[in-house]
Amino acid sequence: MHELAWPLLKAVREHGNSPALVSAAQAYSFAAYDAAARSVACALRATGIEAGERVCLLSLPSPEIPIMLMGAFQAGLTVCLLNTRMPRHGLAEAIHRVRPRVLIVDDYFARMEFGHLPNLKIASILDAEVTDARIGTPDLNQPGTIIFTSGSSAEPKAVLHTFAHHSYNALASNENIVIEPGDCWLLSLPVFHVSGLGILFRCAWAGGAVAVPEQGEPLDAAILRYGVTHVSLVATQLFRLIHTKSGREALGTLKAILVGGSAVPGSLVREAHRLRLPIFTTYGLTEMSSQVTVSRPWDALEALLTSGRPLRTDTIRVSSAGEIEVRGPTLFSGYLEGDRVSLPLTDEGWFATGDLGEFDDTGNLHVRGRKDNLFISGGENIQPEEIEQCLCHIDGVVEAVVVPVKSEEFGSRPVAFVRVVEPQHMKPALFVAYLAERLPAYKIPMFFLPWPVEKGEEPMKASRTALTHLAGNQVLEQPTDGQT
Repeated sequence: MHELAWPLLKAVREHGNSPALVSAAQAYSFAAYDAAARSVACALRATGIEAGERVCLLSLPSPEIPIMLMGAFQAGLTVCLLNTRMPRHGLAEAIHRVRPRVLIVDDYFARMEFGHLPNLKIASILDAEVTDARIGTPDLNQPGTIIFTSGSSAEPKAVLHTFAHHSYNALASNENIVIEPGDCWLLSLPVFHVSGLGILFRCAWAGGAVAVPEQGEPLDAAILRYGVTHVSLVATQLFRLIHTKSGREALGTLKAILVGGSAVPGSLVREAHRLRLPIFTTYGLTEMSSQVTVSRPWDALEALLTSGRPLRTDTIRVSSAGEIEVRGPTLFSGYLEGDRVSLPLTDEGWFATGDLGEFDDTGNLHVRGRKDNLFISGGENIQPEEIEQCLCHIDGVVEAVVVPVKSEEFGSRPVAFVRVVEPQHMKPALFVAYLAERLPAYKIPMFFLPWPVEKGEEPMKASRTALTHLAGNQVLEQPTDGQT
C-alpha cells in the first residue's frame, strides 16, 4: 500500500509547473493552485475557525470550488458538501444534522438564511488580504469530508470520510485508469457527490489537470475546449453525447470514460463498445469513497456489461444471502448525526451495502439491485432492477424505474416509468410483448408511465420514493382496461 502524503503538496514537488486547474477564466499550475489554497486556509483561520471544526459549503459549480475545498482542507476543517439541488427545507435539515461552525456560500445562496448560522461568502474569502500564507498540511487520518448519500430510496445519510479514504481510492483508481501530467479530467459531476470529489483527489495524486466547465456549458463543447482526456459520466450524460454528432466526436478524442452513478443500460454499453469508445463500467458507493469494482482497459463487451472486478483484493464479497459487503482502507468512518458517529459492521468487520449481486466465473461483479427495493406481488418476489434492465434493452428506451403501487388483489403491482429518446418510442404494447418473452407474467408492469419532466438539472439518481408516490396518483387516473 502506498505511503500517503498530502496529495497537493506531492503534486507541487513533482509537477509544480504542470497544469492543475483549467477554466474559461483562468488556469493554475500546481504551484499556483497550492498557493491559492493556502491563502484560503489562512483567510478561514483568520475568521476564528479552528482546525477540527466543521463547515458547510453551498455553492453552484465554479472554478473557485476546488480552491475553496483544498484551502478548507489545509486549514484542518471538515467540510460538508451540500447538495445544491436540495430544496431549502432539505438543506436546513442537513445543516442541522451536521452542526457546522459556519456556512460558506456563493452569491446565489448568500441570500438564504438558516437560523443564526453565520455565512462566509466565497468572494470575500478569496479577496481577503493574507500577510502570511504559511500553513501546515492536513493529517490524512483526520475527518475531512461529510457527503450525504443520494437518498434515492431512503433518507440521505451523512457519510464521514478521512482524507486517507479518498486518497486510497484515488490511488487504486489511477492504477487502473491511468492519468498522467498533461492529461485533463473534466469536472462533469458535482463535488457534493463522491464521484465528483474523487476527480480532485485522482488528479492531484497523478499530476493531471482538472477542467472546470462554466455553468451550463455543454459537455461536448467543454471536452474540446479544455483538451479533456478523461471524463466521469452518469448513463444519461453518456446517452446524450452518443446520440449527437458533436457528442460522438468529443467522446472519440478521450482516453477514458468512467460510467457509473446508476445501473448503465446494456444497450448503451453495446453502443459505446460499437463506437470503440474507451468506457469503464463501475460499481461504487459513497461509503467506500467511490469505486469498488471497475472494468479494465479495453475489456471485452461481456466484461463491460458487468460492474467489473475489484480495485483492491479482499475488499468486497457477496454474503450467503446475496448481499454485497465491503471493507478496506477506503471504508468510511461512519454515519454522522450531530456529534455521534456510528459505523454499522458485521461481526466479521464487513459493511453490508444493501445491494444484491454476484460474481461470475471471471471475477466480474453483477449487481442485481437494492435489497430494500424488493417488493411482493401476489406472494411473488419482485426485484425492480431486473425489469428495468429488460426494458433498457428495447430500442429507444433510455432509462426505466419500476415501483410498486398498492393493489387490493395482489398487495402490490409493478408500474414502470420509462424515459424514451423520442415520444414515438413510448409503445406500451411493444414493452409488454418484449417482457412477456423474458419474464413471468407477474413481473410485467400493469402501467407504463412517461418519465416525469424535471425542472433544472437532473439528479444523479431518480428518487424511487418520489416516483412511487407519483405512480400511486397517476395510476388512479388511468383507464382500467389496458396499459397507458
